[in-house]
Amino acid sequence: MLKPRMLGCVLFALALAGCGHSRDIDMAAARKLSDGFMADWIAHRSDSALDKMEPSFTEMINRSEFAPQLEKLSNYCGWPLDIELKDIQSGFKIYTDGHKNPTRKFVYAANTTQFPKGQCYFAVDIVPSGDTLKVTTFGPLKVTSGNPYP
Repeated sequence: MLKPRMLGCVLFALALAGCGHSRDIDMAAARKLSDGFMADWIAHRSDSALDKMEPSFTEMINRSEFAPQLEKLSNYCGWPLDIELKDIQSGFKIYTDGHKNPTRKFVYAANTTQFPKGQCYFAVDIVPSGDTLKVTTFGPLKVTSGNPYP
């Protein structure tokens, strides 16, 4: 018999797992979108990268502000020069209105304008958006000790 506290933990875990009630993400399509987003970032195609973002992101930023913000973000690790996929992770994004979407996070190693490959990684999170997939979040990850993806 489960104790009340344990039952609450089990119910919470089921709620986080979506109780079998989430949409699947086509892995090949998600990878293609993620790779395309990173290719746009490498090639300084900010308009094309912005077009790959989900509406909740594009509604918060003016198109003219995206390129300077991407430039500022790139100062953290340097501008990516190439990519090598290192990891794919699954999870969920919970939005401020309470709904959630499954996510696939693609983590890439990259040489940058500041660091050799293995010092900075770039993550791109993909979610379902309507009948398609979109990028929901992205950003650089600087290694502070060790190498998480040897």
